[in-house]
Amino acid sequence: MRVDPITIEIVTGRVHEVTATMEHALYHAGYSPILRESRDGTAGITDARGRVLMIGGGLQYHSLPYEQAVACVRARFGDEGIRPGDTFVVNDPYKAGNSHVPDFVAVTPAFHENVLIGFGVSIAHKTDVGGLVPGSSSGASREIFHDGMLIPPVRYMTADGVNEAVEDIIRNNSRTPAAVIGDLRGQIGATRLAGKGLAALCDEYGRDCVVSVMQSILDLTARRLRAELAAFPDGEASAEGKLDHDGARFDTPVRIAARVKKTGDRLLIDLSGCDPQTLGPVNLTPWTAKAVSFLAILAATDPTIPVNSGLGDCVDFILPEGSTVNPRFPATMNSYFPTASLVHACVLSSLGQLNPKRAVAPSGLASGAIALGYARGRHGRPAVQYELSGAGLGGTAEHDGAPIVSPMNHFVAGAAVEVLESEYPVMVRRYDMWTDSAGAGRTRGGVGIVREYEMLDDCVMTLRASMHKYGAWGVRGGKPPAISRSVLDPGKPSQEILPSSGTRDLKPGSVLLFHRAGGAGYGSPLERDPDLVLRDVQDGYVSIEAARDVYGVAITEDMTRVDAGATRALRAGA
Repeated sequence: MRVDPITIEIVTGRVHEVTATMEHALYHAGYSPILRESRDGTAGITDARGRVLMIGGGLQYHSLPYEQAVACVRARFGDEGIRPGDTFVVNDPYKAGNSHVPDFVAVTPAFHENVLIGFGVSIAHKTDVGGLVPGSSSGASREIFHDGMLIPPVRYMTADGVNEAVEDIIRNNSRTPAAVIGDLRGQIGATRLAGKGLAALCDEYGRDCVVSVMQSILDLTARRLRAELAAFPDGEASAEGKLDHDGARFDTPVRIAARVKKTGDRLLIDLSGCDPQTLGPVNLTPWTAKAVSFLAILAATDPTIPVNSGLGDCVDFILPEGSTVNPRFPATMNSYFPTASLVHACVLSSLGQLNPKRAVAPSGLASGAIALGYARGRHGRPAVQYELSGAGLGGTAEHDGAPIVSPMNHFVAGAAVEVLESEYPVMVRRYDMWTDSAGAGRTRGGVGIVREYEMLDDCVMTLRASMHKYGAWGVRGGKPPAISRSVLDPGKPSQEILPSSGTRDLKPGSVLLFHRAGGAGYGSPLERDPDLVLRDVQDGYVSIEAARDVYGVAITEDMTRVDAGATRALRAGA
């Protein structure tokens, strides 16, 4: 059906409204702080084939797993076995494409007059789904079965209500069943809004019109990306980085490498240089590897292009089976995020070499998570404090990187201090910027953070991070940021520098101190405006010493002005 441009714009806006409503419902129905505060979840809409149209929430790399989740539900039940009122859940990454086992996927078909027109989909992290440790994701995992319960595509809900047998199995395999089921029901409610919204649109504009607009949404994204790529010079470029280790072999780094080849209006992303799949849990599903690569492509072209399945029309991938970015079953992958961040950084750095005006320095690459499992939370029941770890973003040709922002997600990933202390037996003793943590440059990276906790009760702590040995890199003369670190009981005789991943039993009074790196710099630090360096010193982002030694800027002891003469001498002698 041919639809006029004005109607396409109106219906597209209405689809966006439905998606925004789903997102709002997901976060406001969340039981756990990881969902309602840190917003570790998304909700969106696909067409009847499972192609992603729109996705609500900050974790846009959930996009391709939507496709795979719908595909595995259709493969399991067949289109004839999918009925109005159904909702399906699945959390097996090898089947649904979700990044790791704690990410549950809810899939609800949308019908209009008994004709399937699309799906509402949500992916959201669960506080605990069994596994080796509270929070489920352990560095000691050596196979996917260690990561928690694996739910294949199952019918969780029908028009008659919840399948209580499935829900009982999930409850029985979680240390925090009330939070898990509460969050899961919130997900399901959000996905069911898609069916109501799309059906109402079909009533108003006609089903053929709505289906045609769905295709137009994908076509427009493909056209916009092809136009951006066509403006790039043809060529090849590559970049690589290292993870500290895989959680199993602590003395062996893991190589992540990307090669990009641009020809005409098409792009090839070759990740065949990545190491073979690992014994430890840093592997990445191919769907997540592709999704984070798409986000890097948009960052290097036009970030206003929507994230949907139209991006795949002009991008090809090489993802060798058995590699870190496409592991064979039953490899574990619970600590996927540092790997995903590094893939994103390598693809982004490669594209920046082809189009320097859009080059972006890597983030701090310190992103990961901490899980603290308590026998009793503030409410008296077992609880898991699960927090994402943000880092600074890298500098660009025009702007400094944003501080305390999660790479790829681009939002502040962390629960408020007041929420943590009211939910869990913990005291946050410090939450501050980390001076000199950002990579220096003409535009500097975003500043990293310092966060310190004191345990008020026994708990089991699990760290999942990386980049405590190998950090990010600067771009076009920019400097790398500081290296992240984690310290147990700082300043005490028992002080210990912790590895980037691992599990410990902690007693009341134990203190955890985290330094999370800022982003990398863009361009030579000696080209940075001295007045900006002065402002950074006054804000506590840069020390007077670093201003002098790295930026070549002399700041007066009272930090009120730049010594212009001394600055000229410093920069002339650099």
